[in-house]
Amino acid sequence: ASDNTISRIIQLVEQAQSSKAPTARFIEKFSRYYTPAVMAIAALIVVVPPLAMGGDWGTWLYRGLALLLIACPCALVLSTPAAIASGLAVATRRGLLIKGGNALETIGRVRAIAFDNTGTLTEGKPRITEVLPFGLFKHQQVLALAAAVESGSNHPLAKAIVAHAKSLDVAIPQATGASAIAGKEVRATVNGSALAVGSPAHAEQTATLTAAHRREIDKLEDGGKTVVVLFDEASKNVLGLLALRDEPRRAAREGVAQLNAMGVRSVMLTGDNRRTAQAIAGKLGIEWEAELLPQDKLRLVNEMKRDAKVAMVGDGINDAPALATADVGIAMGGGTDVALETADAALLKSRVTDVAHLVALSRATMANIHQNVVFAIGLKGLFLVTTVLGITGLWVAVLADTGATALVTL
Repeated sequence: ASDNTISRIIQLVEQAQSSKAPTARFIEKFSRYYTPAVMAIAALIVVVPPLAMGGDWGTWLYRGLALLLIACPCALVLSTPAAIASGLAVATRRGLLIKGGNALETIGRVRAIAFDNTGTLTEGKPRITEVLPFGLFKHQQVLALAAAVESGSNHPLAKAIVAHAKSLDVAIPQATGASAIAGKEVRATVNGSALAVGSPAHAEQTATLTAAHRREIDKLEDGGKTVVVLFDEASKNVLGLLALRDEPRRAAREGVAQLNAMGVRSVMLTGDNRRTAQAIAGKLGIEWEAELLPQDKLRLVNEMKRDAKVAMVGDGINDAPALATADVGIAMGGGTDVALETADAALLKSRVTDVAHLVALSRATMANIHQNVVFAIGLKGLFLVTTVLGITGLWVAVLADTGATALVTL
């Protein structure tokens, strides 16, 4: 029971509550020096005028006590955690899980966001559109062998191939010795043959792709489809091609447009081929980088970090290194456990527009904090002067202190 999703979300919320924002940490540190300094100033106000200027002890003791009340940093210390707690609560109600004040504060300062493609900008539910057999193989044989190789994989493309084979009642043979090379291929032994399903770029290096094969691949990719190649690793022969299409999420274009309007640059990082990436990016109005392995995504995120604060949005195991490296990692709620654990925030409703909502909420929270700090310090500064001059007394000091605390909380 402790490993189910609800329990993990509860643990993440508890971590979020204990994770303090940099502003909160700064104010706590500031208070450590501020409070003793104020105590010393109050003591001087009580002692110096009577001793040095012959002032009345009762009057200056009264003013020293009033100053202590006014200077009490309750409102200042409370201004940040109250706003952060409120921001986290609002986010949770909207289906945005943020792991603490640190992440909430940083998201608003992000100037570039890198998006994974499959399952993030797209639905993550690709469907097979074509199966092209080569040589003596038939349509159903290619589909059955590809499904057998992919049967142990959790990748969206693998799931789509297996689901399509099952929907057509194709008998899927048993596969043994399955393994995967991230971003390149999945391999397994089926009916005694060492088979692999891989990207065209990888197949070009490890199998024999003819001019006819390349023409078919180019034609499918020009249509915005993702192509995978089924080939025999021993003979290097290509057995068939499978084309899949994954549609962009309904709110993806709107989410990218909202981020652009907020001055945040969006870039799509995908392992897909250049033609498919260009077709999807064109629909969404987003910059793109294609044919990337997990380490390439990591490198690009690090390059983007040199110029500005960067967020990474992803949903898969392949995205985990980039999610961890980015200033803020954001996982789609329907993503893998690794992505959810690695990220600083999760979009439980898996909407791209929620990325813009996260940025807006962070900026609103920080604006609230800045208003609170300025108000608390300004009010205290005003009444400190009037208290020392004897214009305002102890009761006004009480009202100013408790009033400021109540107002910043509100």
